Amino acid sequence: MLPEITKLLKVQERDQRIRAMQKELKDIPKNEAMAKMQLAGDTQAVESASLKAKEIEVKIKSVELDIATRQNSIKRLHDQQFETRKNDEFQALGHEIKRYEGDVRALEDTELEHMEALEVAKAVLKEAQAKLALTQGRVNEELKLLAERAEGVKIRLAAEEAERKALVEPVEASTLDLYNRLFNKKGDSAVVALSHGICGGCHMKVIMGTIQQLRAEETLTQCESCGRILYLVE
Repeated sequence: MLPEITKLLKVQERDQRIRAMQKELKDIPKNEAMAKMQLAGDTQAVESASLKAKEIEVKIKSVELDIATRQNSIKRLHDQQFETRKNDEFQALGHEIKRYEGDVRALEDTELEHMEALEVAKAVLKEAQAKLALTQGRVNEELKLLAERAEGVKIRLAAEEAERKALVEPVEASTLDLYNRLFNKKGDSAVVALSHGICGGCHMKVIMGTIQQLRAEETLTQCESCGRILYLVE
């Protein structure tokens, strides 16, 4: 095997590790976003439950205001009854008082129904808040682990890049340029084994002249189909 091939295989091993780490770093923000998405449903449930409780509270306040208005009317009518000296007017005011008192009773029943509904709504809200708190704790832990993982990958990546820098120094510039172009283009490997006449990159059979050139070990040999740099395995 040509010495240049041995050097390139070492560089390629580092490059493959570097590429995997770079992909891992690139995926971490996506994983963070997915973790945060777990909160969406629980957050929506809390917001919906909170809105429901507030709507009921508004209804209760509206009913209380209606009750207070009618009670004021009843007091006013009682005052008018006390002041009137006419029997028919007294009776008419009495009918009005009874009507308002009936309204008050109906409104109080409605208020009670709303208050019971509010208790249910508060229970639903409390349960939703508890579920959200659990999810938030789990997501926070997951985000913490992702941050620690990212930091660890960055440290390892820096070490691999430093090792790569040392490994490429003895490689000829033209050879390294060819390798870099192939590695970046192919996305997996630039230097592959040729075994039983089959290229380990594109899995195509090479011509006999390529095999003979590899056996001669005089210069770098590329696959005529994919262009990858070959080394012979027999």
